[in-house]
Amino acid sequence: MNIGLYLGASALNALERWQDATSQNIASSSTPGFRKREVEFSMQNAGAISTGASGGSAVDQTQYPTSQVSVSFHPGQFIGTGRELDVAIRGEGFFEMQTPDGTRAYTRDGSFYTNSDRNLVDAQGDLLLGEGGTPIQLLPDGGPLAIAADGTLSQNGQQIGRLTIQNFDNLQALTPLSGGLFSASGQTPVTVESPELMQGSLETSNVQPIGEMINLVQISRAYEAAQKVITSRDDTMDKTIRAIT
Repeated sequence: MNIGLYLGASALNALERWQDATSQNIASSSTPGFRKREVEFSMQNAGAISTGASGGSAVDQTQYPTSQVSVSFHPGQFIGTGRELDVAIRGEGFFEMQTPDGTRAYTRDGSFYTNSDRNLVDAQGDLLLGEGGTPIQLLPDGGPLAIAADGTLSQNGQQIGRLTIQNFDNLQALTPLSGGLFSASGQTPVTVESPELMQGSLETSNVQPIGEMINLVQISRAYEAAQKVITSRDDTMDKTIRAIT
């Protein structure tokens, strides 16, 4: 068994996952509330490999590189937009959304719009939910929307609903979806009792584009090195086979 080939192939696989995560970070760096994907590398035990001569019992423990993708939930920066349908969450928690198929999803992206029914929705058309899991619907000709720090929504002094901010015990168990959304993955959301919302502001992504571009350069160099290892091992095997045939 040529261990070098397996090590090289494992390294390429781990680097591909890093490249995919980095590319996604760069593509979504301008999406409000997006959470950076991070890749952690480690060595995994591949078992004992015999290294002795014919009939020998010498063994060697081998390992191969692997990678695991996680999400960084460090907050982004807050920027003022002056737009009344933009809302930022200062602190922990997520806005609760309802997708077209009726499932619940969660996001930090507080850039909202209105649909034909005057419901507040995100850029994909998912409904923003308030207390009781009901959509937020604006009043016809109700005037400007005011959003208090505790999530209370009102038009011309008339309360029309209240946003609830949800959080989870294990953030790493959330499943990333498209559009900056997360699935609860079986967890029960916990309502944040005293949220702090900021109307007319947005939270940026926590991605540093320059750092991600540097990562791409490092990935390219590491990928080339792993390819050279595979090519070298392959040439060695070819020469060995030719020598014994």
